[in-house]
Amino acid sequence: MPTALPRLSTSRLLLRALESDQAEALFTLANGPKIADNTANIPSPYTLETAQTFIASVAEKYRAGELLNLGMHLRESAELVGIVSLRLNARHHYGHLGGWVAAHARNQGYAAEAASAIMDFGFTELGLQRVGSQCFGRNKESARVMEKIGLRFEGCMRQAFLKNGVYEDLLGFATVREDWERRL
Repeated sequence: MPTALPRLSTSRLLLRALESDQAEALFTLANGPKIADNTANIPSPYTLETAQTFIASVAEKYRAGELLNLGMHLRESAELVGIVSLRLNARHHYGHLGGWVAAHARNQGYAAEAASAIMDFGFTELGLQRVGSQCFGRNKESARVMEKIGLRFEGCMRQAFLKNGVYEDLLGFATVREDWERRL
């Protein structure tokens, strides 16, 4: 596994690690109510301290082979518009895809573009065999993104996640290396 955090690019995005001076921007974007509501691990409220801790931990978690977190930056302006991640399980050659897009940048294809790029990196550079993801059953937008990028729906785990006192259904999606390579 490479030890330096990658910099990935797409036609419209630059995916790279966040720098400490971006903590306030991350805090502002991630503190939106829909971000925490639709993700498993983002707290609400999302504080400046949370943003600083997140940024400070990225390189160490990647070097440990646990997690790759990259900021989604618009190529033209370098503006941060979201986060894309792969939670890594080296033993099983598995990556769990995650991420979010800021409210003002949604419905522009950035999530699919970033997810495809990080998945390609996972398969080609990290040697992953499988990449999967989950979303809450009510999160139709995330489900559409996963299908758009080639993850197959694998099923619904009913009431599998307790979020804000409510048991949420989790929809599971995944692809394997062979299917990913075939789509190219």
